[in-house]
Amino acid sequence: MCGQHSRPFYHRGARDPAPGDYRRCHHCGLIALERSTWPTRDVERAYYQTHENRPDDPGYRAHLERLSDPLTRALPPPATGLDWGCGPQPVLADLLRARGYTLDAWDPAFAPQRPQPPSGGWDFISCTEVLEHLHHPLQTLTAMVAALGPGGILAMMTEWPPPAAGFRRWHYRRDPTHVAFYGPHTLHWIAARLGCTLELPAADIALFRRTATAPVRTADSGRPRPARGHPAGSGHAC
Repeated sequence: MCGQHSRPFYHRGARDPAPGDYRRCHHCGLIALERSTWPTRDVERAYYQTHENRPDDPGYRAHLERLSDPLTRALPPPATGLDWGCGPQPVLADLLRARGYTLDAWDPAFAPQRPQPPSGGWDFISCTEVLEHLHHPLQTLTAMVAALGPGGILAMMTEWPPPAAGFRRWHYRRDPTHVAFYGPHTLHWIAARLGCTLELPAADIALFRRTATAPVRTADSGRPRPARGHPAGSGHAC
């Protein structure tokens, strides 16, 4: 993600169900699965369809409210947003619509027609348990922030990795579609890189707010322009 070289962090044992070994960047803190074991889009889609994220499941709805509650406090309705990575059923989008928000939903695997943002940008983008799936996180996050209006919020939920001693027992890494993990240190690095302020209202929850210095994608290449003061690195592992 940051271009710096990473170091070995965790080596799976013979009976470990994880798909591969992990490395950690000592600059941005990202913990990433070895790239050679990352899944294809078809594998991701097939595995995600084994999840039971039903809209009538009160436990799943309560789980999503861990993000919707702090978002509502930070940005009361009415406001216009996009649920990025909604999965096969846009449960979070429906929860937010019921609270008075106007919401579109999009998922690259299940709803590939991406909605266009309003002329002034979205007021917010919600993103629950998507960050750990991204193969090009900095490019994707830059595009998300660029789609927000001034002061807009990128509201994210992703499970923070435990200390190294607990990583072996951590259930979250055993999902073969989870390729990278982001704790508070990494989230602060992302906020600084993207020109956002950051609030961490609860464990696993991050609210990025776009400021005037947030970068935009260049029109000629579609690639994010590096933020001033953060040159692109040459390392290949992070």
